Amino acid sequence: MQRAIGVDVGATKIASAIVTRDGVVQATRQTATRVEQGADMVIRRIADEINALMQQDGGEISGIGVGVPGLVNPEAGIVIDAANMRWQNIALREPLVALLDANLSVYVENDVRGAARGEFLFGAARGVNDFVLLTIGSGLGTAAMVNGQIIHGAYFFASEAGHFVIDPQGRACTCGLRGCAETVVSGRGLIANAREFLQRNYPSVLAPDALTTTAILDAARANDSAALAALEKMGECLGIVMASASAWLNPARIIIGGGLGNAAFDLLYAPARESYSQRVLRGSQANVEILRSQVESSAVGAAALAFR
Repeated sequence: MQRAIGVDVGATKIASAIVTRDGVVQATRQTATRVEQGADMVIRRIADEINALMQQDGGEISGIGVGVPGLVNPEAGIVIDAANMRWQNIALREPLVALLDANLSVYVENDVRGAARGEFLFGAARGVNDFVLLTIGSGLGTAAMVNGQIIHGAYFFASEAGHFVIDPQGRACTCGLRGCAETVVSGRGLIANAREFLQRNYPSVLAPDALTTTAILDAARANDSAALAALEKMGECLGIVMASASAWLNPARIIIGGGLGNAAFDLLYAPARESYSQRVLRGSQANVEILRSQVESSAVGAAALAFR
């Protein structure tokens, strides 16, 4: 059976897995990224994890997929800009290939686009060639497939809907703009939403100085007014992003993923669907499915990069 290794590189951890062509995980590893040691050491650590997986398993591997946050040129295997790792114009593929114990093809891609390929092969996008993936975590990651191809754009900036400005007078974003979608649709956004409604004296058990996404979700499921209002605002903005994606791309499915997106899907679905329905042409929304992600491991999505 064809198998690949997927590696998800984040600012805090490197997660890797051996995955079969049908999405079954056969072995996993995880280690700290330690970005403060510099890119060369991180690349060496990625190689060490891959080599250890191959030695641990002993079977044949057909290729390696590596997902990295930020702006990536997959054709050259270069990370153009990964702000949370403090990487700019870092060649990743060639140095990594040189450090591997086996002669294998390595595919480097933005982590959300890798996750989208995973959904296409193993998850909620199976059977369709046109879909949008929105991953909600500390930020809002986006990717899209059109006619069976992940879109990148002329300069690899396509699908940056997290920085689509919804409200020009809104909250300051880490990117330097104001009112970006992810200032509301993200972990940070959800906490800011809750704080806003607490300041407006919505009844709540939440403590303003101890807000976490987990506490907000737990409170919402107990019908807490401030928590429910915070999630409704997040869902409304998520619906705006979904409507924009539908207007431009006409996807068959919109998939919601990411750690927070999966955890809050049941609470976000109704307000997001309502907001979406109010903003798209009636005929264009009739057959669009809004689904929860089915590929929970980021490393599994990365492995899908090698199954081309």
